[in-house]
Amino acid sequence: MQVQFDPKELLGRISELDKVQIPNAANIALSQALFQTRKRLQDESRRVFDKPVPFTVNSFLYDKPMQRGDDLEGRVFVRDDGPKGNAPSRYLDPQIRGGKAYRTRFQRALGNTPDYDPQGGGGPVLAPNRVMVPTGSKFVRRNQYGNMSPGQHTAILAALRNASSADLPSMRRGRGTRNVANRYFYLNQETVEEMNLQNRNPGIFLQRGRSLHRIMTESKVPTYTAKFKFFDLSRQTIEQEFAKRFRDNILR
Repeated sequence: MQVQFDPKELLGRISELDKVQIPNAANIALSQALFQTRKRLQDESRRVFDKPVPFTVNSFLYDKPMQRGDDLEGRVFVRDDGPKGNAPSRYLDPQIRGGKAYRTRFQRALGNTPDYDPQGGGGPVLAPNRVMVPTGSKFVRRNQYGNMSPGQHTAILAALRNASSADLPSMRRGRGTRNVANRYFYLNQETVEEMNLQNRNPGIFLQRGRSLHRIMTESKVPTYTAKFKFFDLSRQTIEQEFAKRFRDNILR
């Protein structure tokens, strides 16, 4: 969101000294307004989102005001880069504008991992319009924010990429060929139905010994309605804060 302020009208009949002081007061006021807008967006993110990670809360940024001709410009925006390929500007966009949920790097990696089960037709584990959602299983390792831990993501991807179709006959009987401490498997629609599992959706499973536990379930990419009022909140806060702080700066 870009903000412009034109002080030209205020400069028509004032002294040369005021022509310096008023733009300076406007610059300071806009800087203060942008800072307060960032703070309010952070507070709103904590209110709207469920346990947002600090990286998300701190992804609201602003540029200091710059003079461009007669205009004084400032900008409030969402960070467009991030670690592990998950930029806040991308995964927050459906929350701000509405639309299909952003697929994280883990989800995209599943889309690049081949299904080793011949019954799956040789396609990827995850189609472009699908996501894997963690279940409520006690074997889902969650961080303090309630998300599946990155370490478990890494372990799942490594297991799926090294999996062999040779294990599938025993998996279809619902048990492993040997006791295994922890081993992850992807079971596609055909295999899940053949095993007559209660949940017929494809998913990722954890084998512990001879027991099989569903830890992720495949579903459609969800579609969100806009619930984070980034533009409205930014515009309202900047207008209110700028007017107040510009007046205070002029009086000082």
